[in-house]
Amino acid sequence: MVRVLQELGDSPELLYLAKDREAAERWLAINSYSRAYLEEVSADEVGADGIEGRTAA
Repeated sequence: MVRVLQELGDSPELLYLAKDREAAERWLAINSYSRAYLEEVSADEVGADGIEGRTAA
């Protein structure tokens, strides 16, 4: 998974969560944000969510 983020003050704002980099780049091409950037979701983060019981809303 890949997050599309935008700097907003001291912390980033999540704009979109894509299944892969290609989908994130497609979304960003359609929805232009001047300060947006992509960030890969690491396997460690995905594993921690399952262990800690977090789910996507």
